[in-house]
Amino acid sequence: MHLSDALGDPARAGGASRYALPPDRRIGMSERKADQSGQSTVEFGASALVLVLLLFGLIDLGRVFYFDVGLEGATREGARQASWFEPSTGTNPFLYDTAIKSAVDGILTKSGLPNSVLQNPGATCPATSDGNAAFNPPYSDSTYPATINSPLLYICYANTPGLDLASAPADNSFKGTDVNVVLVMGFGFASGLMEGIFGNSIHIVANTHMTVGGY
Repeated sequence: MHLSDALGDPARAGGASRYALPPDRRIGMSERKADQSGQSTVEFGASALVLVLLLFGLIDLGRVFYFDVGLEGATREGARQASWFEPSTGTNPFLYDTAIKSAVDGILTKSGLPNSVLQNPGATCPATSDGNAAFNPPYSDSTYPATINSPLLYICYANTPGLDLASAPADNSFKGTDVNVVLVMGFGFASGLMEGIFGNSIHIVANTHMTVGGY
């Protein structure tokens, strides 16, 4: 149904609506839409940057936890090997550097880490930053490697710096003494974004004490 124009209203040429906005108002609304679009782009970019940082942060958090568990398991296996007592011979057949390192490296490999770098006989007990006599963390910065994700191995026998066992003792003279297997590593981040916040790496450490067996 077609209704004619109201009385007194001018005829609408070409059927144009009498409610159409003036040209100047249409231009103003277009400019506001463009401004809002630009603001949304900036907000999305800022949000995306935060999300990327969170993503890489979660990735690195998972990696450092995984590597830390691997280091703990490796030191525990090394100390267990060192403390083993063989009743039939009355000796500790694995209480020496190479046997302990082999046990440690076996766990490191399963954790996706390279073999350890043995610091014995040069530095057997790592230098502590608080001076504790049990040679537990925290350790001085010089203890940690400059190369990232490359663990260093210290084997501290009887809490005695400088004491080293290149071969197993022929007797059970070390029974009841402490063996402290220590791994230190500089953990490298997966992204350069995290390096810009925390530096090139962070220090992670694991150590396990066990008593050498015997009777």
